[in-house]
Amino acid sequence: MKRIIGIILVLLPAMVTVLPASGTDCSNCTIYKGFVNGDMQIWQKGIKELQELYGRESGSCTLYTLTEAKYGYAGFLIGSGDKNTARPVIDEFEKDITLLAAYPEYRAETEAFRIALLGYRMALSPARAVTLGPKALKQLDVAMEAGSNNASVWIEKANSESHMSAFAGGSKEKAAASFREALRLFEADKSLSDCNWRYLNTIVMLGQLLEQMDD
Repeated sequence: MKRIIGIILVLLPAMVTVLPASGTDCSNCTIYKGFVNGDMQIWQKGIKELQELYGRESGSCTLYTLTEAKYGYAGFLIGSGDKNTARPVIDEFEKDITLLAAYPEYRAETEAFRIALLGYRMALSPARAVTLGPKALKQLDVAMEAGSNNASVWIEKANSESHMSAFAGGSKEKAAASFREALRLFEADKSLSDCNWRYLNTIVMLGQLLEQMDD
């Protein structure tokens, strides 16, 4: 468990779940099981389930959960150093983001995913950080405008603040406050699923950050 959580959480400058405007949490319990057991084979099984379900129904909620699952899997692969396997997963993730953008109820989540995508591209090619880094900061502004009451956006804000230099406005204190705001938003929603792995993910990210701060 520690291995998968650590890899997924500490990977990029920006890595979403929060409920859409409809108030429905579409979390997949197979993905959740893979997360808590640190078993990416179970995670991949969950992705397959979601792909099959989306093929039958093509619902926005299923698409969101599938996109989120690929986002987590891509993060794991990058964090474990398997860039070759990560590349096609990230390409699929980008295609799913484009599809998700067609659904206004997921606008905030879509904009947050776009921040993560830029982070993944920088992780694959660090030399591109010179051009992609500023784009990621601008994208964060777009995401905050789209969903300042959305936990996923606050997670991205926290990740950015924890990684960027103090000169650029980053600080671990700011990041901790942003993670706490994300948790507050998660906990304020009464329809939060027991299978929502991103909620646990955020708790661990905050804990790891506080550990770095010797708090």
